[in-house]
Amino acid sequence: MIAWRIAKQEYALDRTGAGALACAGRWHANGVPVIYAGLSVEICTFEKLVLSGPILPKDLLLAKLVLPDDPALYEAAEVTALPGWDASPPGRPSIDYGTQLLRSGRRLGLIVPSAVIPEARILVINPLHPRFASVALAVERPFSFDTRLRSKP
Repeated sequence: MIAWRIAKQEYALDRTGAGALACAGRWHANGVPVIYAGLSVEICTFEKLVLSGPILPKDLLLAKLVLPDDPALYEAAEVTALPGWDASPPGRPSIDYGTQLLRSGRRLGLIVPSAVIPEARILVINPLHPRFASVALAVERPFSFDTRLRSKP
């Protein structure tokens, strides 16, 4: 399985999930290590754009993750029936769901829809899973946003 990340240099090749420890995200509670990736570069771009402030971030890298192809390592969640899974800001239902799966250690990753584009998929990776050691991470290239992605006044 191939997944992608767009991140600053210090996080692009992070294997610990430390970047997510300081605050909760849509699929994890504060203090739970996790690595978020997209199953396409396009959804990574939209996710990063939505999470950015009014100024487009610079000095970003596009990283490629090559994960084991074993379907038993992943849970493809049908979370659209989960109330508020796509709430902004993220609410307890999605945070608790993802946190429970991460802490259980049963799966290397949780495949969920993007709250930005529900037809696209996000991979929530558990860096504490034993098979995470086999995940290959590499910087594919520097990444920059096309400035036309921000509306003009």
